[in-house]
Amino acid sequence: WVEFHEVELEHIFWRWDVNAMVFWKGNIREYGGQEYLHVILVDEQGTKMEAVACGDHHMMFNNVLIEGETYDFLGVYFTPTYVDPIPNMYRLCEYYAVILLPNTVIKTPQRPIWISECPRAFREFEDVYRQPVDTFADVIGVVVYASEIQDRGDFRRRPNGHVVIMNQRKNFIIIHVNDPHLQCHIWEWHRTAYQFKTLAALHVKISTMQGGVTTTDYSQIIFLPYVLMRTI
Repeated sequence: WVEFHEVELEHIFWRWDVNAMVFWKGNIREYGGQEYLHVILVDEQGTKMEAVACGDHHMMFNNVLIEGETYDFLGVYFTPTYVDPIPNMYRLCEYYAVILLPNTVIKTPQRPIWISECPRAFREFEDVYRQPVDTFADVIGVVVYASEIQDRGDFRRRPNGHVVIMNQRKNFIIIHVNDPHLQCHIWEWHRTAYQFKTLAALHVKISTMQGGVTTTDYSQIIFLPYVLMRTI
């Protein structure tokens, strides 16, 4: 067995067993005449890694895997993400991805699995700045500014706002927060700016604005997370 944060170059030569929850499952897509399934997994340490099934077996995984469910994946390979057979497929900017093989076995875990709320480590903001637009990252920092809640001005009148967080190196990231995350944290939002609370924003999308990220439906906002501001 191996956890995602332990994967190094030496692991790509062998098959491994991993335990992980399906965080996100994409639709079946086609590239170069071949269909594939793309999912994002998260292990017990809260570390995410992308997984891909290409070829005739992709439909089997599509039928079995359910978002939010945890599985034992027995007999997978890891591959460096710079070996990218499908351009712009990877969205996490991690060094490795999981390859689901035709004979990879999917089983229900024999013990209760508790997925950590936050990852074991967060990226430095400088690394986040360099990520391509529309990729995803987890960030953490102290809130130094919180805007008033506004609406978009369109017909849906969906509320939105933004916060600025600072890390230990005194670098900043602007987080554009959309509903439903505002409604879930309406009370924390009003007092967070002057209480200098720690905020973790998980699976936020890199925006076109330098130093900016945006929440999506899969994002999570956590005030005062019980984790160290450890970086990788």
